Amino acid sequence: MVPADMDKVKKACQGGHEAFSDLIQERKADIYKIAYTYMKSQDDALDVVHEVVYKALISVAKLKIPESFNTWLIRITVNCCIDSLKRSRKLARFEEACNYPEEAEQADAFDDHASLISGIDLFNAIDKLNSDQRTIVVLKYYQDLTLAQIAEILACPLGTVKTRLNKALSLLRTDLKEGYNESV
Repeated sequence: MVPADMDKVKKACQGGHEAFSDLIQERKADIYKIAYTYMKSQDDALDVVHEVVYKALISVAKLKIPESFNTWLIRITVNCCIDSLKRSRKLARFEEACNYPEEAEQADAFDDHASLISGIDLFNAIDKLNSDQRTIVVLKYYQDLTLAQIAEILACPLGTVKTRLNKALSLLRTDLKEGYNESV
């Protein structure tokens, strides 16, 4: 992510809409990349980007440390992605239960089988990780952030980030290896 211009950040914190707009324009590609990695759909990713910009705009005045603008913005992006995924899963389950209550159990069994077959796909394997592990993998390998930067974004110790990353990589290796063995 582009280093933040502290003058623009301070102006944005004081209500400068033009400075805030410039900061967002400089980072919109990075916000979109994170959102797309989570959402896997252009439309959904764009919806998340809009939500991120809105949430950042209404809370930029509360930013206490201007130097952490990029970290703050990434945290908002990740949280919006996770919230959007939770909402879409709840909505999908609700619609499935309302439209086809007797077929919902059969669909769940089919989905379980289909997820085993598609285990080769890296995105599907990443989706199987818990949200903490997935966030670290996305920030490390899709945004090229250092572990120290990730620890700052997640507000947790560096050792915790390292442990979660190692566990996530181990799970991904296992999942991808099993998927490969099943397809051979």
